[in-house]
Amino acid sequence: MNLSDEDSTTLQPFDVTVTHQPSNSKFTIYTLSDIIIYFYLALGLPGNTLSAIIWLKRQVASKNSSAVYLAVLAINDLINLLFVLVLKLTVKAIQRIAWLYYCMVTLHGTTYVLETLLVLGFSIERLVAISCPLRVRFIQRLYATC
Repeated sequence: MNLSDEDSTTLQPFDVTVTHQPSNSKFTIYTLSDIIIYFYLALGLPGNTLSAIIWLKRQVASKNSSAVYLAVLAINDLINLLFVLVLKLTVKAIQRIAWLYYCMVTLHGTTYVLETLLVLGFSIERLVAISCPLRVRFIQRLYATC
């Protein structure tokens, strides 16, 4: 590229009258976060409610021990979503009452930990049922006769 004075290109002056609004990335992030949370709530509340109802039906829960894990997992997720909803809508009012805010945050954190433990328990129960099905069936029959 030739940068000499004989170059035929013309420079365009900078237009100082154009005003660009500074991008408010904080606003954009909070808006995107709100959209994701409300989408999460819109799908999670009815979905987990229906899952809990289906998994807790007598004929499903009595035949399948995994149904109990899945039902408790759905109930735990439903409680977690309710805590998210309450904290999202009333965070300013709850923060004024310190003990209530700390109780809500602690219970919300407990649902996260409990979800991990439920998935671990479900995975171990499935591993035992798959790796040694004859022993599991024998133990189930043993308890059924008592």
